[in-house]
Order: sequence, then structure tokens, then C-alpha cells
Amino acid sequence: MKSILRLFLPCLLCLPSFTGAASKPNIVFIMGDDIGWGDFQCYNPQGKIPSPNIDRLAREGMRFTDAHTPAALCAPTRYAVATGNYTWRGRAPGGTWGWNATPQFLPGQKTVGHLLQAAGYRTALFGKLHFGGEFEQRAGGRPDFSRPMKTGPIQWGFSYSYVLLGGHQGPPYMFIENNRVAGDAEKVTPLQAGPLNGGIVPVPGPGLPDWDSRKVGETLVEKALGFVDQDKNQPFYIHLSTDGAHGPYTPPDTLRGTPVKGASKMTPKTDMVFEVDVVVGKIVEALEKRGLIENTLIVVTSDNGGIPTPRDRAFGHDAVGGLHGSKSFIWEGGHRVPFVAQWKGRVPAGTVRNQLIGTHDIVPTFVELAGGKSDPDQMLDSVSLAPVLLGRRGDDQPVRQMLLVQSSPGRDAFTERNPEIAKPEQGQKLTQQARESAQNKAWNEIAKKGAKSGSHGMAHALREGPWKLVLDIEHDKPAALYNLADDLSEQKNLIADAAQAERVKRMEQLYREIRASKRSANRQQ
Repeated sequence: MKSILRLFLPCLLCLPSFTGAASKPNIVFIMGDDIGWGDFQCYNPQGKIPSPNIDRLAREGMRFTDAHTPAALCAPTRYAVATGNYTWRGRAPGGTWGWNATPQFLPGQKTVGHLLQAAGYRTALFGKLHFGGEFEQRAGGRPDFSRPMKTGPIQWGFSYSYVLLGGHQGPPYMFIENNRVAGDAEKVTPLQAGPLNGGIVPVPGPGLPDWDSRKVGETLVEKALGFVDQDKNQPFYIHLSTDGAHGPYTPPDTLRGTPVKGASKMTPKTDMVFEVDVVVGKIVEALEKRGLIENTLIVVTSDNGGIPTPRDRAFGHDAVGGLHGSKSFIWEGGHRVPFVAQWKGRVPAGTVRNQLIGTHDIVPTFVELAGGKSDPDQMLDSVSLAPVLLGRRGDDQPVRQMLLVQSSPGRDAFTERNPEIAKPEQGQKLTQQARESAQNKAWNEIAKKGAKSGSHGMAHALREGPWKLVLDIEHDKPAALYNLADDLSEQKNLIADAAQAERVKRMEQLYREIRASKRSANRQQ
């Protein structure tokens, strides 16, 4: 008897089905940071942040309404969109955060960079990583910044790289270019938390004394366009992760001539969301001037859901567009994200697609469009969106029947982000820092309860069509069931509904089969 897993896994067209060297598109993938489903106006007309460039891409291309990150948090999603694998197939089930740590990629695992290099592409990696990475060591175990990284973007399949190993929110506060410190490595010094050069160092750590967190976005645009100009005889792939809209919220005054600071007329955080739109606009404008836009696929999305704040909501802006939850949590607000694609003349303009997709589906999509080869040992949990993007598959034809999503460690199904999780001692005032510290401690305790349950300390959700089954941390058992077709805000938990008992049982079995599988994407010849 066929397993439930095989019955419901989608088929993928044989790779490659998009052939012809002259037809190979340039590919630009831009992933915002903490951008929610409601942050761009093409998704949330009531949103208050201008997003003219993203909105234009949506008008001239395709917008997906049911796109999800495979994790509700940064590092695990970043591994997934680099490999097409669920995060738990890497070194750490929750992703790798350390900037000088054994990489999340296991031996033999190929990234989108490797796969597109094999298809004849120049590949480049820009911005925030959270993949890990290893430096040579000095005596005493300190990293030796004067030498190339032992393991870094070069080993991960990228011809060129200009990256921040931990983003602008953590050390090292300096760019790494092709596995080397971009600058004078002898000047790397411990930086203290606080203001620096007009920007902010949020936590202490090594960096260069000229570090300025405000300049990250403009630097990434300049380096990406420099890469575009290096060789006009070979198609290119750009994998760019922006600093916006993650804290520290230090928007630049301008970005290549466009005012950013104060442009949203709300908060520094919302200015950082606007900065993402400006980054996209500057890259599109440059491609147009170079005559490359007609043969370039551009995809814009986010690494996880948004963070609605009381200040933003006071201005009438909701980063999650009315969804329940936010970044880190298993609710829709934690992982339903914008996903917009444009390729003039190939992706039908002005189309909206409601098929369920994962952001890690970009990997087989890009490989197929590049004329690359299928590999049964890679892209283990992702399916190609090429038939949809090219207009060959209608909105009534599912791309995938199911998708797994995981929360941040400790963010259980019914644990919300609120100050009540941290109560002050009698007579003490609870500062924001103390509140956050207490929250993190509480979440860590919750995560520990799931250490032996199979949950790896994270809540999980399985989507099957419109149905969403949520499993808790402590027992890795079903805790909630929602029909998103008529309850997108997840207000009606049907887990105790006797009419849904068989559905819950079947979906739980399917979840366990996927978690136990070596591969969940069924590619048929």
C-alpha cells in the first residue's frame, strides 16, 4: 500500500524543461528581513508604508497570497532557501546562528549557488547570512581575521560574496568579501555596544572601527551592481539579503539619492521597511538602464513574518495585515510572507496566485529555469514553481498539497509575545531589557520540555490544502486545527471537533512520515 506521504506529495516536472542557453535568465533573489504580510501595500492596501517599487513588480509580474517561510525565524529559513531542504535536514534543527560556528550545511549538501554554477551561472551572495562559518584560529582559540575563512561563501557555491555573517544586528561588525575581511583586518577590534559613526552597535563584539549600520543597504546595492557589470557573457544569479527591517533600526538619510529616514512618516522601523523597497527599486532601475531587465527574473520575499508594534499600529499600520501572531510564532503572522516575481514577457503581468508555496521552492524553480539538472540527493523538500511563473499552470492547480513550518525554539502554540510572561519582583520596575531577558528565559524553559518529544523544542504546523494542523512543543502532539479557507485569522480551533477527528489523525500521521523521510519532494520523470 502506498504511504500517505506518496499519495499527497506533488509531482514536479522533469528538470530541465526550460532549455536553450540563449534563454537562460539572469536571476535576482531579494529577501527582506522581518517583512510581514502586511508591510507592502500590494498586500495590504490599508498599510501606511509606501512601497512603490514592490507594488510595480506586482503589477508587472505575479503576486502569491499563500507563500510561507519554512520557519518563522531567520536562520532556519535562510538555510532552507539556500538548499531547498527543511531546516532539520541541516546540522541544527533550529538553524545555525553563530558567526564562527560549524556551518549549517552538512557535507554533500549543495546550495542554490552550487546548482546554478553547474548550470553555467556566475553566482553571488550579499548581505546577512546566519549560515555559520569557520575562521582559522589564533593561539588561545580567537579567530584569525587576517586569514581567509576556512569555510565560507566560496565553499558554499558562490563565485563572489560580500556578506555580514551575523547581519547588522550582531558581530562581527564588518563585511566579509570572498571569505576575507573587507578592509584592514589588522584594525579589527572589540566594539562596545552603543552609538558608533551615526549607527548602532547593539551588542559587543569584534568589528572595524569605521562600522556604520546605516550604510548596509546602500553598500549591498553598490556591490550587487558591481557584480552585474563584471561579465556580460555569462548569466548571473544574485542572492541578496537586506538589513531592513531588522533592528537596530538605523535607516540612512538617503540611499543612492532617495530619502529614507523619515520617509514612512512613522518610526525608524517602518523607515527600514521602506528601505527594502528602495533597495529593490535601485536594482530594478539599474537593470533597466543596462538593458538587462527583459531577461532577468526578480523574486522578492521575506525571511519570516513581520513584527507588529504598538507604535506602528498607533499610526494605523499592521505589519501582519490582520493575521494572528508574528515573527517566531507558528501562527500565520509568523510565516505567511510577501512573494512577488517579475520577468517581463515571461511571467504574466498583473497576476495573483493563491497556490500554497514555500519560499524554499525557489531553489528547484531557479534550477529548472536555468536549465540545470535534477539531483535526487538535493532540494529534498521543495518543488519548482516554474510552471506557475510561466503561466503553464492555473490557479486551480496546486503546486504542492502540503508544507511544514516550524516556530522559534520555545514559542509554543499558545505562548504569546507579551510582558505578562515576565513579571517584576515586588518593588522593582520592569525595564524592556529585563522583560526581554525574562521572556527568553521562559521560552528556553518551554523549549527544554520538548527536547525529548521529537519537536526539537519548536512548535510545528502542517498545511494540507486549506487545513493547518499545529503540534505543540512539550509532546509534539496536535494542539490546534484550522480551516484557513474561512478562518485566516485562526480564531476557530477545531481540534476537539469530532467531525475532524479522522482528518487530525491522518494529518498527524502525514507529519510524522515527512519528518521521518529522507526526501519529501516527489520528482517524477
